[in-house]
Amino acid sequence: MNIKFGIIEINGEVFSPGYTFEDFKNSSFYDGQDGVRIIRLKGTVQIIDNNYIASLFFRNGVLYMLSIICTDVDFQFSEEIKRKQLHDSILEKNGLNAESFFEWGNIKSIYDPKGNVSSINIIYNVGM
Repeated sequence: MNIKFGIIEINGEVFSPGYTFEDFKNSSFYDGQDGVRIIRLKGTVQIIDNNYIASLFFRNGVLYMLSIICTDVDFQFSEEIKRKQLHDSILEKNGLNAESFFEWGNIKSIYDPKGNVSSINIIYNVGM
């Protein structure tokens, strides 16, 4: 992972600013997805020292967001907010705040109370 340039490697596939749906179609993750809906990668993936559920969001054929949910700890539904704390600590361990901004976009840890889900979102400035 190269935070300075927004580069994230998952199972040998490199996601970065400007990554396109056409790039995705040439990856081992492609399984007929259409690029309009959220694409959840099969199984869990490892990034650095943690395991995650990973989802991709494309806008106009360009990667807009990579959303990851750490699965290293199994939280009960009523304790999902604790996963946000775990995500915050993962970011802190990597020298980041709960929300950090870069030239290429930003990384933030969020908790959505409506969906009761916590995630780390890597958001790219589309069109770079």
